Amino acid sequence: MAKTRIGLDIGATAVRAAEVSTNGSAALVRAAQVPLEPKAVENGEIRNPEAVAEAVRELWHAGHFKSRQVHMGVANQRVVVREVALPWLPAKELQESIAYQVQEYIPIPVDDAVLDYDPLDEFDHEGRRMLRILLVAAQKTMVSSLVETALAAKLEPVGVDLVPFALLRSVGDIADGRVLEDSGEEAVVDVGADVTSICVHDRGMPRFVRILPSGGNDITLAVARALGVSEDEADRMKRGEHSGNGGPSPEDAQRVATGRTTSFVDEIRSSLEFYAAQSPGSRVTRLTVTGGGSKLQGFMELLGERVAATVDRGRVFGRVTPRLNLTDDALAEAEPLLAVAVGLALPGGRG
Repeated sequence: MAKTRIGLDIGATAVRAAEVSTNGSAALVRAAQVPLEPKAVENGEIRNPEAVAEAVRELWHAGHFKSRQVHMGVANQRVVVREVALPWLPAKELQESIAYQVQEYIPIPVDDAVLDYDPLDEFDHEGRRMLRILLVAAQKTMVSSLVETALAAKLEPVGVDLVPFALLRSVGDIADGRVLEDSGEEAVVDVGADVTSICVHDRGMPRFVRILPSGGNDITLAVARALGVSEDEADRMKRGEHSGNGGPSPEDAQRVATGRTTSFVDEIRSSLEFYAAQSPGSRVTRLTVTGGGSKLQGFMELLGERVAATVDRGRVFGRVTPRLNLTDDALAEAEPLLAVAVGLALPGGRG
């Protein structure tokens, strides 16, 4: 029987799960989505655990998943990712002492944080052997809330990973650990409803992570406030639908949406410029974009205009073969929404 792993993505508007066969070539064998009630999850954090647990239970029923073991992800403002240089130590000693060495680099007391790290490289500084790591610190209460919600849904969490790392596995331009025949670095950008994840990697090694507290909902809110309509109506209008009853036109909505989208794209560009300033010699030449917010009309074109890099959509189904009973159009619609869940299900993450 083929071995499978399940990734569970708890987003702002829906919970999604993907079951991936990891026996030989990766294949997506099951996937499902269930909507969440408004504000059950905000800015990547669970606000209403009962509502989320109920949605996840419904998700498991709808998707007919074969296991209750899940790999989950976090991406919010209670996660800190820093590149840190420390005196070299053997791996075991570093693991045992990491909490004592990194407090000055994170704004979370180490006693209140879950810590993890990836070694990046070694170097000498004034005759001293040093190790550069990518440090990840997440607030314990936030991680506990995530795990407890899964348990309440009768699931068994077996791993919690950083969403940007999962995205590298699902859509990053990597083959056998090496970037495919191209110079420069790639940034993987996932645009959610209210959280956007950015991960720059070099030959598959994460070098920079930033999590922005903004996404597709910001454009909806801008349209709603500017035109005096409800958020539901604003969401329809930004997609080109008429409001009816002689209200604002789709052109009015598009004008507001374009202005807010431009500001949002500039936030992404500023993050990449910050990385370049902190990493002399680095050069981001490719942006791979996914997530539901990336489907906003004109977003990809605007990103291409304002960021000096090649911009393309992430191809989840280039990494895993979809074995779902869906039409080609339905698969194309689902592909950007499944990037996180698929990445969490693919081997290589925590747990």
